[in-house]
Amino acid sequence: MNRIDIKRAKDICTIRFNRPERMNAIDDDMTRTLIALFEALETDRDTRVVVIGGTGKHFSAGGDIGNIADWLSPDPQVRHDRFTEAVSSLSKPLVLAMQRVPQPIIASVRGHAIGVALQIVILADLVVASDTAKFSLPQLDLAHTPDHGESWSLSRKIGLSRALQMSLMAERIDAATAERYHLVNWVVTDDELDARIDAIAQRIAASPTAAAQGAKALFWGAQRQTLAEAMDSEIAMLGQVAMQEDFVEAITAFTQKRPPNFRGR
Repeated sequence: MNRIDIKRAKDICTIRFNRPERMNAIDDDMTRTLIALFEALETDRDTRVVVIGGTGKHFSAGGDIGNIADWLSPDPQVRHDRFTEAVSSLSKPLVLAMQRVPQPIIASVRGHAIGVALQIVILADLVVASDTAKFSLPQLDLAHTPDHGESWSLSRKIGLSRALQMSLMAERIDAATAERYHLVNWVVTDDELDARIDAIAQRIAASPTAAAQGAKALFWGAQRQTLAEAMDSEIAMLGQVAMQEDFVEAITAFTQKRPPNFRGR
């Protein structure tokens, strides 16, 4: 059985952690699979939307602690080398590859999203959570520090004070709190989750590809820019999308008072 289940339907790529007997804990091989997948998506012109979720009752329990325990050694230097190498060769490439994906990413979260799984949720562009969802950063309880980029991404997502609260308290928050923190966009009942995800994915997949990807790039890029720089980026992006066939179709359909027929170009 594949521990990462990948399905493609028309313009949507759905990724599911498929290890329900371990609460979808992510091991090294799964991480390598995810890195390769996200790197391939960077140049994938056929996929318009990416959906990521988990099989069964949980999104993911995060890193496989059983796997990590095998790296322990009585020699502090050996532990230093093993753990820093793991983050350098696995966590960092995964996070950076996911951030580079041009397609909008939608996270579908039920049950637990812990550690690296929370980071994956943070890096998604839109998040729909079941009312069963729980989010946590447990590193402090495990005597270590954030190691998947959370110090950068979580503080930008929910603010420095809330990010420190979740980290220093190893706080586990429910779906309603996550919505109040602006960590998730929507909270729905568990029975409604799949239908809501499908509706959102279909809505974005039907939109003009260049405009959707351009909007995502602008909003993420603006996090590191001044207002003037962001405006320059918007000007450059507008020039690019104005060259697309979908741009002409959108304006023409609006003036003719008919639905547009976008072709993804």
